[in-house]
Amino acid sequence: MSERLPDQIQLDKGPIRLLARFMLQADRAAFDRGIRLSLQQDFDLLRQVNEQSRASWGRLVPIFNPVHSDLDPANAFWIAGCDADDEIVATQAARFLPLQQSSLAAELASLRLFYRDPAPHLAAGERCEVLAPSAAQIGGRVVFSGGGWYHPRCRGIGLSSILPRISRAYAHARWETDYTVSMVEPALVEKGVVRSYGYTKVEPMIRFTGSFRGDLDLHLIRMATEEMLQDLTAWAAAGSSGYEERSTEAPQTKSSPRDRQGSIRRS
Repeated sequence: MSERLPDQIQLDKGPIRLLARFMLQADRAAFDRGIRLSLQQDFDLLRQVNEQSRASWGRLVPIFNPVHSDLDPANAFWIAGCDADDEIVATQAARFLPLQQSSLAAELASLRLFYRDPAPHLAAGERCEVLAPSAAQIGGRVVFSGGGWYHPRCRGIGLSSILPRISRAYAHARWETDYTVSMVEPALVEKGVVRSYGYTKVEPMIRFTGSFRGDLDLHLIRMATEEMLQDLTAWAAAGSSGYEERSTEAPQTKSSPRDRQGSIRRS
């Protein structure tokens, strides 16, 4: 994993200058914390990292597990963060969902969001009850963000404010997304962790029965593209240091879309 993230990615869609500026700053912010970021497509590797890290990471969500989902460069990627010993100590994944003819609520309730073949899981009693009203309204070009994990020795250094934003930004440049969504445990909302991710729209409840992690209630978190770009603008303007103390309500900004296309390089 010798290449750094800015040397790997191509920005083709969205406000290119804003996204390029943000990517360079975010990569530098992680590097300054001793973490080298890289773009990954091998989800078997992500699954292996998850299995080897169960002491600090729950079972990988099926949407990012190649045993259960069809994952390729056309619909998914993940970001690896490596330490000085080249050990993966941080992850963040994204999965593109073309929901022009469906909704997030429908995909959740049917379990299609999680499994290439949900039938046996439904037959075994697995259920997803969607109580969050906005889920029925979310459609179009959607990205599910998840698979986030930080090794215990790398926690508390601000990576949770960096990797989720990188995932949202690159997903937009890749798929021209309308929404980014995820699901989190209520404790992460109460502790302010979700706020560090940049999300301000938090809504109960997605209720799972007999799932890969048993019975649990999760909150839906969501971000429309306009808010996502405003958040990136505010983050880039503030810098990663000190952004945690600022409000996540980003100022209204207007960026010129499609300023230019191309890869980004570190200076």
